[in-house]
Amino acid sequence: MAKNYAICIGINNYDNMPNLQYAQRDAELMRNYFFNEAGFENVYLFTDNSPPINDADKPFNSQPTYGTLKRFLRERFDKEFLSPGDNFWFFYSGHGMRFNDRDYLMPADADPHPDGVEETAIPLYFVTERLRRCGADNVI
Repeated sequence: MAKNYAICIGINNYDNMPNLQYAQRDAELMRNYFFNEAGFENVYLFTDNSPPINDADKPFNSQPTYGTLKRFLRERFDKEFLSPGDNFWFFYSGHGMRFNDRDYLMPADADPHPDGVEETAIPLYFVTERLRRCGADNVI
């Protein structure tokens, strides 16, 4: 039987951009849907006040900052942990930005100033490249 995993990110509170009202709630509702309705095996939740993630050798902080998200994507998706036929879902609710013909996800501590985007935002190509390493046939 196919395994289903997901990442849900919802950021309300930003250091350098306007705060959002419902992004965290959106991510929490998606997490609840994936677990309770769809029967997913694992859902990684990153919100302003989510608890640490404890499914690996060492716990991951789950605050949606640049360092935390990059580290999680780099370390957790270093090796395949799913198999052909499995599914991995990615849900993001927060600010995004297009800069120099590239799309970026804006973590809580991102700097939208032209001098700061490439150093503090997460390129969407990096996210998709890392997620594809999980081994699942379907990355959504």
